[in-house]
Amino acid sequence: MPITQSDVDPMTEVLADYRRQEMTDFDHAWVGMEPTFQSRKSVQKWNKMSAEAGGEDAYFKDDYMLRTQKRVIRRIRKSYEEQRDEGQAHCMFARVELDDDLDQWQVRRQSLLFHWADEELEPLEVRLSLDPETFEYSIKPVPLAWFYDERFVQFLEEFLWKVPRKLGMSFAMAHGGGQFSLSAKTVMTGSLLADDIATKLNHPELATWIMDWPNPDDRAFRATRPRAAAFEKILLDYWAGRFHPRANGLLTAENALLDRGFGPACTAPEGLMNSKSGPAGDAREVFQNNFAFGRTVRWNAQNIHPGYWQSAHPDEDGYRADQIMRYSEGNLNRLQIAGELHVKSGKVLNEEQAPEFDAPLDLALLTTEASWENRAQMTRTSAHDYVEAQLLYVHHLQYLQKHPHVRHIDSLLQDQILGDAETTLQRHGGEQELNKLRRSARKLNLASSRGRINTDWIEPEALFWASWKSLPAGEKSAIAREVIGNFLTFVHEAATMDPRPGARDSDPMEWHRHRIHPVLWQAILDARSGKASDPINKELVAWQADQKTYLARRPIWSQVHDTPPPWK
Repeated sequence: MPITQSDVDPMTEVLADYRRQEMTDFDHAWVGMEPTFQSRKSVQKWNKMSAEAGGEDAYFKDDYMLRTQKRVIRRIRKSYEEQRDEGQAHCMFARVELDDDLDQWQVRRQSLLFHWADEELEPLEVRLSLDPETFEYSIKPVPLAWFYDERFVQFLEEFLWKVPRKLGMSFAMAHGGGQFSLSAKTVMTGSLLADDIATKLNHPELATWIMDWPNPDDRAFRATRPRAAAFEKILLDYWAGRFHPRANGLLTAENALLDRGFGPACTAPEGLMNSKSGPAGDAREVFQNNFAFGRTVRWNAQNIHPGYWQSAHPDEDGYRADQIMRYSEGNLNRLQIAGELHVKSGKVLNEEQAPEFDAPLDLALLTTEASWENRAQMTRTSAHDYVEAQLLYVHHLQYLQKHPHVRHIDSLLQDQILGDAETTLQRHGGEQELNKLRRSARKLNLASSRGRINTDWIEPEALFWASWKSLPAGEKSAIAREVIGNFLTFVHEAATMDPRPGARDSDPMEWHRHRIHPVLWQAILDARSGKASDPINKELVAWQADQKTYLARRPIWSQVHDTPPPWK
């Protein structure tokens, strides 16, 4: 009997070519997932053990941590097999195999391989590792197309979220994240990568008030004036054509392997950039332009005031100088080709595919895990919430493809609590608080840098909350209205690209309304303005109408109750 189109499972159909580097459309994109969960005990163990000499290493060998890790992964396997035998639709895989190994830090890692009935098909691998305070999944690569399939979303919910919760785990903002990454090949066409970076620069609220909270792990591109200026300059160079191979010179594997020669060129001839399509030329020229831009962003923009920049040291596994820039809301450290060294383990990537040293730099040379990481994502309380956050980002990228060349916004009200936070504090009589922060900062900077960096430079996250608290009600309300208005625009732009049935007729904010920080709603209530028909006020009414539901979708701050959130 011939196989008809209806007999083909869309989840397996995409496996044939979603990894092919030349397939750059979103239908062939892939995603890497890193959701997290914790227990009160895991948080307390890290806090206690990391304060002692040798305690950090001991934490990763601790009996409770390893036992809990193994318990979760075995319970996932058991639950899956039980529901598969019941014939549940979300149990698409024929069998599940348990394994364990060591990660790049030589820390014990538990893995599950979910195999299809056809053993020739690529299995889904779910890894569970230990991180400071938290347990972290690593699930990659996953075809983007799967996230539109309700069976896969339910699979994630039933096993990766419900199992830890049933074992007493929970999801806290302070101790874990919900970051994900997108295949690098997908953003190497047109001007998409540059436009996404410009969008992040124009929407600092995504990394501070909405999708995440201000923290050094995922520092906003606009967090400080020098950091924002670095991103602005590199975007100007991009649109001036200074990364184009006709200005910069043709790139080869040598440039990537030795990490040099990416520009920007001092000058560029006219006509290298098109405001509607990005770099001019053939596919290789476009790729070389965008690859050179991405690698330069990593060193010349991400590397300006990233989180933990004072801690950079060759002996610090997590804070090496060639890694420190990853502590940003977006991270290009994995924009690499075959033959380069893994950014953490130092192992050669795809060694068998390492190109000739003088081979032209081309899309096909990208390593199989080359990605653009979206780090400014807090932990999520459900798989549905995680998937909706991810698809919001994907749909907005597709919107940017239709509306390229995002212009940088020079001034935002939010700058008062970002790059201008010290000035804001001084303006509102916060000199005493500022001096206190400076004294603490000097101690922190010296301790973090092993005595090398003697400065009272204050962490932008500390300034963010101090300056916010100093503002009068009217100015807080104005910032809150800007934040919510910007996010409404972002959501509605993304919604125009949502292909799911019924998406056009549904409320695009329904699965995103809870992301708006409750502090912002309170700021608006403290200084009401505008008519009832105002979009912000209409959103406030919608929030109030089902506030209990929306609050339940938000993660708790911490499992440790004596750890107050910074906005209190």
